[in-house]
Amino acid sequence: MSDPTRTNDDDQNGVVVFAYDFPHRKTQEFLLRLFLERRNVSAVLAAPRVELDISPSSIRTKVRHSGLVHPRDVAERFGFPYHRVAHSGEEIEAILDRLSPDIGLVAGARILGPPIVERFGVGIINLHPGRLPEIRGLDALFWSIEKDVPLAITSHLIDERVDAGSMLERRLLHAERDDTAFDLSERLFEGQLEMLGSAIDLAAAGAAVPLEVTHGYNRKMEPEQEQRAMAKLGAYLARHYGGED
Repeated sequence: MSDPTRTNDDDQNGVVVFAYDFPHRKTQEFLLRLFLERRNVSAVLAAPRVELDISPSSIRTKVRHSGLVHPRDVAERFGFPYHRVAHSGEEIEAILDRLSPDIGLVAGARILGPPIVERFGVGIINLHPGRLPEIRGLDALFWSIEKDVPLAITSHLIDERVDAGSMLERRLLHAERDDTAFDLSERLFEGQLEMLGSAIDLAAAGAAVPLEVTHGYNRKMEPEQEQRAMAKLGAYLARHYGGED
């Protein structure tokens, strides 16, 4: 966690958070972390739900949570200005023009286009549960195993491409040889929370380094590929986190 003596005034003109306007764990936990780290949040821009034509994974790696709080209630409790607004179009552009933000943070969003990204003086931070630039796109856990790339979390400033832009920080994930897919998925999420404050500080300090995008964007993994990846999990963990037998 970042320095607990920080005050809300330390983050320039405040962080603008891109979020979802429905109960969502990442949105909820990111807002909580920002509050606990005493970060200045100038706005939460929460997009309504959009149904996507993406099939669920054949192998579940995340807990089905209950009891999540609506982001509006979380934001209001913490004193964060909340706007229910799509993440593209004239309405959000007008809000951003009024705010003149330096730093944005993705706590729940789809692809943000150039008209949004270009309105930030420093940039928009994304925390990605994979090692960039090797593991871009969806299903980072599955693709890391399939491509035999160590698990990592990467914070970066986004551009118009998917999981590209400029890197702020990359941390390898601690794993154990007996970890399950649930363990790894949860730790990848917790790692994002741990890196959130550091990412804001690095962005504000101008520490971003351009990412050399040498790998393509991974799309949703097919069920057969998911099964093959999970069959490799034991050997993958032994190779990267415990040595071969």
